[in-house]
Amino acid sequence: MKTLYIAEKPDIGRTLATYLWKDDCKKETGYIRNGDTAVTWAIGHILMQGTPEMYGEEYKVWANYPIIPQQWITKPSANTSKQFEVVAKLLKDADVVIHAGDPDREGQLLIDEILDYCNFKGEVRRLLLSAKDDESLKRAFSDIRDNSEFEGLYHAGLARTRADWLIGMNLSRAYTVNARKYGYTTVFRIGRVKIPTLALVVQREKEIQQFKSRKFYELTGTFEKDGISFTAKYTPSATISTDEEGHVLDKKLLQAIKLKIDHTDDVVVSDVEKKTVTQQPPLPFSLDTLQIEANKVYGLSPKDTLDTVQSLYEKKIVSYPRSDCNYIPASQQGDADKIIAMLASGNALASMTDAADPGISGKAFDDAKITAHHAIIPTGEKPTNLTENEQNIFDMIAKRYLVQFYKPYVFEKTSFKFSVGDEIFVGSGREILELGFRAVEKEDQDTKEPVLSVPTLSVGDPIGKQGTSIAEKKTTPPKRFTEGTLIAAMTNIWRFVAADNPNREKLKETKGIGTPATRDTIIAELLATENKGKPIEACLTKKKKELIPTDFGIKLIENVDPSLTLPDATAEMEYALSEIASGKKTMSAYIDEIIDVVNDNIRFAETREFPFVESEDAVICPICGKGTLLKKFSPKLQKHFYICSDEACVLPEDGRKMFYEDDKGKPVIEHCPSCRTVLRRLNGKNGPFWLCAKCSKTYNDKHGHPELKK
Repeated sequence: MKTLYIAEKPDIGRTLATYLWKDDCKKETGYIRNGDTAVTWAIGHILMQGTPEMYGEEYKVWANYPIIPQQWITKPSANTSKQFEVVAKLLKDADVVIHAGDPDREGQLLIDEILDYCNFKGEVRRLLLSAKDDESLKRAFSDIRDNSEFEGLYHAGLARTRADWLIGMNLSRAYTVNARKYGYTTVFRIGRVKIPTLALVVQREKEIQQFKSRKFYELTGTFEKDGISFTAKYTPSATISTDEEGHVLDKKLLQAIKLKIDHTDDVVVSDVEKKTVTQQPPLPFSLDTLQIEANKVYGLSPKDTLDTVQSLYEKKIVSYPRSDCNYIPASQQGDADKIIAMLASGNALASMTDAADPGISGKAFDDAKITAHHAIIPTGEKPTNLTENEQNIFDMIAKRYLVQFYKPYVFEKTSFKFSVGDEIFVGSGREILELGFRAVEKEDQDTKEPVLSVPTLSVGDPIGKQGTSIAEKKTTPPKRFTEGTLIAAMTNIWRFVAADNPNREKLKETKGIGTPATRDTIIAELLATENKGKPIEACLTKKKKELIPTDFGIKLIENVDPSLTLPDATAEMEYALSEIASGKKTMSAYIDEIIDVVNDNIRFAETREFPFVESEDAVICPICGKGTLLKKFSPKLQKHFYICSDEACVLPEDGRKMFYEDDKGKPVIEHCPSCRTVLRRLNGKNGPFWLCAKCSKTYNDKHGHPELKK
């Protein structure tokens, strides 16, 4: 019986061959063999979706849409056709295939689609490989399953691919073609995830531009008990005017209150609440949380982080990188001794290993929360010859793994309320009971609360008052997104949906929009200024680490159907894909829903009156001298024309708007040779002619221009 392993990438294929046979094998072009068993590989997506013209020559023209395939076409990618031929030839002789694609939706898709394309009818088994080290390989080989268990996951991957094709191909055409009727010259690049992602940045920029900073004031008191000084803030009573956020905007109000309480020594504890707070270590990294942290700490782009952790994975140093999971199987706690010992031997984190207790079973070890992958963790293989980025990323992953074996951070929080005369001050303090993991993992400075020591307080205790002060502060606009915070927003998109929106919970379940493996690509495409060597209009630009929408990016969001910009639609789609994966929904029903979305958007694009576009070489209006001539399309006459951008502009002689003919992309402006008034082209019973509204002279039309006597 001939067995064929098919890995997703060459490095995984070589790893499998080494595990199976060490050096006892024969390396051939595109595969490795030992007796009746061979290992080959794809190179990512070795098959590609057919291009529009494959469904008909008429689709070479962008104005021809929609394109709704009845029979879907796939073909080998030109870049990987030789490797495809190797795989296809090996499949003809194989009795059993071991599917060794990455353990996720895309990994399932790209090997299964090869088997379907080649019409393979033999037995197919599934190898789920989470890392390349020997221990992980051993675990994977001990749990090879029947590939039919993953049929739903394959259909979900196929449905995602086809949905993205239908939306991208059809709506990019529909919006681009119809926008060009109004003077737009660039391509409207529409994507199922790309558009709501861009909308997040555009909406944030509008909030920033519309934001008006306001001064507000805070009154703080310094108090004393048992020789310990501490502070508390004044809480405005119901009679004090505040804004919607509780800020006091009138300084004089606080000055009056300050004057009053400065003259009283009647300070009494009116309420005290104590509670013990236990903070568990932060969970190990998934790809998105790693990208967020690496962008924040090192300024790495999401793509740089993915490329780096992929390199570490290929070197067998860390587990599978494209993971959306922050948990570790309970069975892998037994690996802790080996991994901690490796980190203790000469690693930069060696000092951290002393306090790490491999016997601690923290919340990260939870089988119920394992998805197709587990969190990104060290494998126990010792890293050598790492680049700076590799070392930084490895240390982040290793440190986050190590803190799972530290005790929790425990402190007692005291919240208190003082009556100062008839006014109220509030504050809080904490006493650290167990430093735990905080000894090595400091609190985020952006969210850290100040650690304030307070004395023992009881209701009714008198308190000494040392003084008060008023601080002037300003409201601040929301922060622009960085690549890291945009990844976080995509992952937690439910936070941008109204609380009463039913899709909010669906977005929580589907873990946001996009996938860990694609979010960096989506952001990179929005920033791109060229595609396949040709210049394109970027939708986003970057200023230091901040993402700012370009004018085109803003226009794109303002001119597509609002339903495309909301995360709701993507939530529905992602939720439907998860239902396909679990067998609760069919792929055909899902594709029918996507076709409805496509048709709705085509109707929107075709009836949309896009705002006029002023180009850099726009012609100044010859009548008013203020506006510019904007290109527009007449659906009735099926031709372009020009009109002044100033809606109030009319020809003074007759009080009517002037419409200019289009001649090879430029407006036709002609003047009366007698009085220099701009001529108007009209249609008469004998055809078009030109009229001067001032001196009433007429001129024959010749090829779209007046026939003027010389």
